[in-house]
Amino acid sequence: MERIRQNMAGYRMPAYVEEILTQNYCPGFMRMSIIREDDRYAFSYKTDSFVRLDASEMRLYDKLLLIRNLINMSENNSEHLINAETYLVEPELVYARHGSVDAGNLRLMYYPDVKMLDFRYKIVLFADRIMNKDKREEREMAARIREAAEPGDINRIRMFLDKCMSRMEGMV
Repeated sequence: MERIRQNMAGYRMPAYVEEILTQNYCPGFMRMSIIREDDRYAFSYKTDSFVRLDASEMRLYDKLLLIRNLINMSENNSEHLINAETYLVEPELVYARHGSVDAGNLRLMYYPDVKMLDFRYKIVLFADRIMNKDKREEREMAARIREAAEPGDINRIRMFLDKCMSRMEGMV
């Protein structure tokens, strides 16, 4: 079993978040342990059967499904008292079992977002980073996701993704 370690300083994590993460109460995150010393943290993640997800070779449909499932995961995480603004959503922090983007096979590596960026902007930045700029269709999709996010409602992004994925399923 591989372990990944990260260190952080100058941040104060609420005790209840430490408890939720270390006791694995929130299934959207990798199993982890936390060692705190004053305002310094050492995070240790257990990867188990999860590996870092590589979106570079994924089909556009799978990239959209990944984004859609990250939105669903954020809502589930919120139900476990960990709001999406409090953690980073970056491609290198997404892990999957067997390379699958299905919701039950995805985990995020929890790392605090000290900037507390709004979740819809995190999703736009995430989409921009995983879309292949050399492919016109993906470049345009990233721009359309950005447009869907501008009014400020995560549900608009969700509806847009659902509509695009439904159209793609109809083409197959």
